Amino acid sequence: MQGLSGLCQTSNVRVHHPACAAHLRSIRSSVGTPASHASRLLRDAAVQSRPFSSCRSRPTLSKLRPVQATASAPPKDLPKEEKIKVDEVQVTPVTKHVTAFRSICTQRLKFEIEYGLKRGTTDNCYVIQENNTVVLVDVPDQAFTDDFVSALERFISLKDIQHLVVTQLTPKHVPSIKAFLQRRNTSDKVSQLQITLSNPAKQVLKSTMEKDEEGSKLLEAVNVVTAKTGTTVALSEDSKLQLIPVPTPRWPDLLCVYHRTDRLLFTSNIFSAHVAPSVVNTSGESAKDVGGWDMYGQDWRHYFDCMLAPVAKQAAGGLDKLADIISPSAETLSTQEAAVGALQKTLKSAQAALEGRQAAVFGEQAMSSGGRMTAIPLTVNALCPSHGPVVQSSLTELLRSYQKWTTDQIENAKKGKIAVLYASAYGNTAGMAQAISRGITKAGIGVETLNLEEDSVDDALAAVKEAKGFIIGSPTLGGHLPTQVQTALGAIVRESSVRELPCGVFGSFGWSGEAVDELENRLKDAGFSMAFKPIRVKFKPSAKDVQVCEESGVDLAQAVHKAMKVQERQAGSSQVKTGGASGVEQAVGRLVGSLCVVTGRDEDAESAMLASWVSQASFDPPGLSIAVKKDRAVETLLVMGNKFNVNVLAQGNEKAAVKQMLKPFKPAEDRFQGLDTDRSEENDCVFLKEAAAYVGCTIKDRLEAGDHWIIYATVDTGKVLTESAPSAVHHRKIGTSY
Repeated sequence: MQGLSGLCQTSNVRVHHPACAAHLRSIRSSVGTPASHASRLLRDAAVQSRPFSSCRSRPTLSKLRPVQATASAPPKDLPKEEKIKVDEVQVTPVTKHVTAFRSICTQRLKFEIEYGLKRGTTDNCYVIQENNTVVLVDVPDQAFTDDFVSALERFISLKDIQHLVVTQLTPKHVPSIKAFLQRRNTSDKVSQLQITLSNPAKQVLKSTMEKDEEGSKLLEAVNVVTAKTGTTVALSEDSKLQLIPVPTPRWPDLLCVYHRTDRLLFTSNIFSAHVAPSVVNTSGESAKDVGGWDMYGQDWRHYFDCMLAPVAKQAAGGLDKLADIISPSAETLSTQEAAVGALQKTLKSAQAALEGRQAAVFGEQAMSSGGRMTAIPLTVNALCPSHGPVVQSSLTELLRSYQKWTTDQIENAKKGKIAVLYASAYGNTAGMAQAISRGITKAGIGVETLNLEEDSVDDALAAVKEAKGFIIGSPTLGGHLPTQVQTALGAIVRESSVRELPCGVFGSFGWSGEAVDELENRLKDAGFSMAFKPIRVKFKPSAKDVQVCEESGVDLAQAVHKAMKVQERQAGSSQVKTGGASGVEQAVGRLVGSLCVVTGRDEDAESAMLASWVSQASFDPPGLSIAVKKDRAVETLLVMGNKFNVNVLAQGNEKAAVKQMLKPFKPAEDRFQGLDTDRSEENDCVFLKEAAAYVGCTIKDRLEAGDHWIIYATVDTGKVLTESAPSAVHHRKIGTSY
């Protein structure tokens, strides 16, 4: 157990965290719980701690307060913490003065949506050596602590490192800072280290380090500097690092760092991607984006969709800062110089409403005649993120794409959005909120995701009043809702104007899960209608749990979209044509394809869909293409590297399968009930015994095509099941529907 490890013992309960101490005192005083049982209550909560989360700012536990505490029987079986396998720490030069330390893991990291591509990750840190100054930028997650510190010691004497700059911090990074300080202090004649970080990160560092005497002493021996706009770290008389606060709702403590000499911008989690070098077949000799957009484009897009799309409106302010000051160098522009101007122009337009709040800019500044601060652009050769490759060859395209993705989300939200509100003690409920938000954005509806520990009740209520629906999630603390969720819920149920909105509830818990029941009951009692069945997850979400969350988000978004269409028709503003289909639409409808059922699987998550847009795409190797609508449940399972089956239905024997696949399904419901099925030995995916044939495939590429993804896959295996049966063919009359 890592989240609260060492905080309690069976015979002698020691609670260092003030929130947990108060919780324990409440339990003892209210129900007379013995110390041994109270300690078990804390240990049961502790197992919810996530094994790896270096890419999201984890909510501070002290901010969550249970309304009251009651005792109940502890769970019989507690899940074991999963050991993260560290492949290696690669030490790779980036420029003359900068070296990257990439802690690499190729295994799947949790069943959270951000790791859905299953391509591993790198946790990046950087060492800057210029003149006689050495700066370490960031430390990795605690899963990589020992390997990282050992690799750092082999590269340079730790006493020579004078500065540590932290661009974003969670409690799971602090063990790496502690280990670094411990090893550094074993050297002779150690000078004082300066740690520079934002104020929110400083609070995390102090609250975590000061839990024990050793940590307090280590922290007292260093000089902690709070970074603000204009803060610099001197490398020499003529050279310095510029520190740029770029807070976002996901990472309120985030800093970017500009190294003028080598023209590098260290962007922390922004512009990151979860992908290990070996997964993309790079030798590891370069830390940069060798292969460019074709190699990493989908990884950057997936990371954005999971981490920033749900908070696009708020995050756009920080991205606006970056657009203002990043000026790609000539060597990175290629033929895309015009993209930079377009990026800055459209991003400023999209964020006009946030200009006042985002007035403080970083870098060198000059006052305009209107009194606003105008940033002088910084020439950038490459972006150095916390995860994934250093972005150089794809720099301009990635900037342009971030702008498009952000603008698309903001525009979707203007048409209609769903509010997702949550609090999360150990990150599990946050992971569920992330998956639900991802499902909403897949369906083309805007989403505003608010962390109730960071956002005010007024902000939460305003988001719900502006939304077409809402979802609220909570952990269970002491058998009840945390105060923040209780307060927000009270404001919502008292607001009569939102009672017609569809809503849903979710949450993770240690053993009882009363919070989800309380959310549901209070909303129902107030007259709200549930859009989907409450989602309860014990401890950490599994692959199927994530599937349920994402599909629930899709279902609610589709219901909202349908309601919006009805409102448009009632208002007389529908754009539906009354004079029949156009000639183009009729002509496109004459394109035909085999009627198929696509089946996919990922751990305990499984899904299927009816497909007719299937075509052979290559002879050598044998390959096919499938068009998959973005809001399809199975789309999540059809990512690069995954395997699936295409079942070609038999003419005259296709009705049962078609009828089953066209049914409305609940999230994660069995798609194959009533069908005669088996599993392929090669990929463990379902095939239909009454199909004409099936082929087993591996996904090699995905292409975004409007409201669909085009999947290209190579064929690994295949079998004809009914020799005499021709393939069922789907004929259409119009090209605007299936």
